[in-house]
Amino acid sequence: MTTGNKTWDEAVATLRKLIMELDNSFQENFASADAQSVGEAISDIHLIKGDISMTYDLCSKKAISALGAIPEVILSDGTKVEQRGGSTRKTWDHEGLAKNVASRLSDMAIDMQTGEVVMTPQDMVTKVLDYAAVSYWRVKELSKIGISADNFCEVTETEPSIIIRRAK
Repeated sequence: MTTGNKTWDEAVATLRKLIMELDNSFQENFASADAQSVGEAISDIHLIKGDISMTYDLCSKKAISALGAIPEVILSDGTKVEQRGGSTRKTWDHEGLAKNVASRLSDMAIDMQTGEVVMTPQDMVTKVLDYAAVSYWRVKELSKIGISADNFCEVTETEPSIIIRRAK
């Protein structure tokens, strides 16, 4: 595809080169720069970050449209471009979910074949942090012990998003 007189591949390559040049310039000059100059530089970079974010969001929407029902595309360098849907969870029943997790952990604390207690109460309390964090519940971890977080909160669907997984 073309953007002006350049393909978008050329435009991206040029932008990446300019960003590297900018980084080198900062590396060379920041040590001797005064607070005013550094402040102006970070303010300008913040504007560029916003511009890139806006462009990325637009490109993500175009990619979602182009992918349609295809869940992922593997690029020539092995990078995966994945289409993911997400959910927003709110209005949690923290007490009900905590009781459910405690019950599962209590069950897990005893080896069902031998009857041996394999976790102390302290171990069980510590294990709770595998499923919950200070401000949120860890949905994937809860599912590993057979608890659906969706049963303990209001779930709303969000727009699909793009995930980029670079090849190693």
